[in-house]
Amino acid sequence: MAKDPKPKEDDNVGDEESENVASELDELTHKELRLLHAEASQAILFAKNIQWRSVGSSLLVFAAMVFIAVETDADDSFIRLMSFVTIVLTCGVIFVLVMYQFWQFNEISRIREAEKHFSSLYRDIRDIKSSREGNVHRYTLLLFMILVVIIGAIVANVGLTQAG
Repeated sequence: MAKDPKPKEDDNVGDEESENVASELDELTHKELRLLHAEASQAILFAKNIQWRSVGSSLLVFAAMVFIAVETDADDSFIRLMSFVTIVLTCGVIFVLVMYQFWQFNEISRIREAEKHFSSLYRDIRDIKSSREGNVHRYTLLLFMILVVIIGAIVANVGLTQAG
């Protein structure tokens, strides 16, 4: 007969059963908070989608400008104009990215306030991923998006200069 392995002390770390404390809200208020939570979550997804679309769209515009400059034998003044447009577009896209990031931050703040009134089990599960880790992920992605747009603008300006 095989001997059961002796459990280690570390095997039960984090598995402590805590008492679930239900929300003290009445049913209508709880529904309102759930609706607020769902709407804020949808707003965050919408804002992130717009951010990625802004990055992709700007890169397509940069590529189109280089293509136009190469295929039409554009003169120097047109090339300078398109180079200026890439700089303005880059600034605009970065502004949009940052504004949508602020919007997401506000929506996350609303979600956190609503979640304070949910059950303790909900909060325990939510806290598996720390707030700090989520912030690192969000701002790393924002930085990545900004860098992609800036690098796209640099490549477009180099391409425009070579086309001229």
